[in-house]
Amino acid sequence: MKTVKSITLALGLAAVSASTLAAAPNKDVRFVGDTQFSGFCKAVVMDDVRVLRANLSRNVGRIGASQREVLRLVTADNGLTCNGETLIDFSMQRGAGDVYEYLTSRS
Repeated sequence: MKTVKSITLALGLAAVSASTLAAAPNKDVRFVGDTQFSGFCKAVVMDDVRVLRANLSRNVGRIGASQREVLRLVTADNGLTCNGETLIDFSMQRGAGDVYEYLTSRS
C-alpha cells in the first residue's frame, strides 16, 4: 500500500512539474505521451510560424494530401492536442500571437 501511495505521489509531482514547465516560456519544455507530432506544440511554445509551416510540410502524406489539409486536420476539434487543448486554444493560452493568427486565418 505504501508503494502505491509513493507511485501516486511521484506521478502527481511529475504532472505538476510538467504543467509548470509548460507555463514558463523561457524554460525547456518536455513532451510526454505520443511525441510524433510534438513539433506542432513546439511551434506554439516558440511562437514560430516557420517551425509550424515546416511541420505542416513534413506531415504531407502522413496526415493529409496537402499542407492545407494537414492544417485543417491538426486544428480540428478532435485533432491534435497540446497539454490537453486544441492547437488553436493552446496557442491562445500561451500567448503565441503569430502562430495563433496563422492558424485562425488559414484553418
